[in-house]
Amino acid sequence: MYEVPFVPTPEVVLRRMLQLAGVKPGEVVYDLGCGDGRILISAARDFKAYAVGVEIRQDLYKQCVEKVRDLGLEDRVTVIHGSFFDVDLSEADVVTMYLLTSVNERLKPKLEKELSGGTRVVSHDFEVPGWRPVILEDLYEEWRSHKIYLYVIRKREVPVPTGKAVYVEDPFTSKVLGLIDGKRSLVDIADELGVPNSAVKRAVKRLLKLGAVSDLVVE
Repeated sequence: MYEVPFVPTPEVVLRRMLQLAGVKPGEVVYDLGCGDGRILISAARDFKAYAVGVEIRQDLYKQCVEKVRDLGLEDRVTVIHGSFFDVDLSEADVVTMYLLTSVNERLKPKLEKELSGGTRVVSHDFEVPGWRPVILEDLYEEWRSHKIYLYVIRKREVPVPTGKAVYVEDPFTSKVLGLIDGKRSLVDIADELGVPNSAVKRAVKRLLKLGAVSDLVVE
C-alpha cells in the first residue's frame, strides 16, 4: 500500500515552487515522491540545478528514469527507487514535497535532523505541522487553487577545527578549510564562497575523513 496517491503537480505550480525556493544553478534539489519526474526535470533543465528524486512505485520510477534518459538529463538528475524515509537527505539545498500533512508530520524529525541551516523546504498544498512558513502563497490554476508553503531550516551547523595538519588535494576543500574557525556556520562559509550549501557540506565531510575537523556543533 502506498501512503500517498500520485497526483501530478501542474507545471505552473511546480515552477512557482522552485521560484519561491530560490533554486540557483549548481544547487541540489530533492523531490520526495517524484512521480513522473516533472519537478526534477524542471529543476535541472530550467534552473540548472542537480536533482535527486525518490519514488517508491516501480512503474513511476521506471517512467521517470525513461523520461530523464530521453531528455538527456542523466548527468543532472538521479532517481532513487525506494522510500524517502530511508534516503539520506543531508546533501539537499532544496526539498520539494507533495505528500499529505500526516506524512509531512512523520517526515519532520528526519528533515530537522538531516537538513542543514538555510535548506529550503517547499510543500505543495500540505503544511508541515509545527513549522512556521516563511511564505504561504495561494496560486490559482485553471480549475482550482493551490497552496505553496516555503520553510527554511533554522538550525546552524558549525564545523570545529582540530588544528591537525593535513594535506588537502582538492582546491575547493582547501578554501573551505581556510574559513573554518569554529564560529562560521556552513551557511556563512557557503555565502562567503558564493556556492551552494551542499558543496560546503561535501567539503566538510571530506575534511572529517581527513581529521581536519572533529565534528559539527548544532547551535
